[in-house]
Amino acid sequence: MNQANLTRFIQFFTLADSNATQRISERLMLVLQDASAYQAQHAEELAERGMEAALPPQELRDVALIDALLSEDLLWESDAQDPIAETAEGLNDILEQQKRPERLRLIAIRNTSGPEQLDALQDALEPLGLALVLLTLDSDAYPLSVVADAQAEKARQLAKELGFTLTVY
Repeated sequence: MNQANLTRFIQFFTLADSNATQRISERLMLVLQDASAYQAQHAEELAERGMEAALPPQELRDVALIDALLSEDLLWESDAQDPIAETAEGLNDILEQQKRPERLRLIAIRNTSGPEQLDALQDALEPLGLALVLLTLDSDAYPLSVVADAQAEKARQLAKELGFTLTVY
């Protein structure tokens, strides 16, 4: 497990927030080094998700990444039925937390639902130089975040190398 790569990966989401990077890094190091200790330490949080039994390592890593980003307001969980405007506002909250000046203009986003919503959101992010990231979770929710478009492929590669699963739009 390469700590430097983990830190670089997290910084795609936290940018210059070194405190958030540190908190997320500690949490993800635990799940990567000792999955059972992570599951014990975060049992209450996992139970809130309905995950009380032991989870397979891949699923636990992915949930840990989602919950770590969520705890820092760097992730938005959208339901497939949520209006696109609500999801766009959630992404704007992430951009604000990342201290990025860009914002999605709700008027520019076509009204869609379900998976097509993700394409529409990416279409709105692209001119801003940003990319939509979908983290893996076996549910009907879409855990979403935002990274710089120029760093999107590197983020995906580092995620894979570290054992996390994500899709960059």
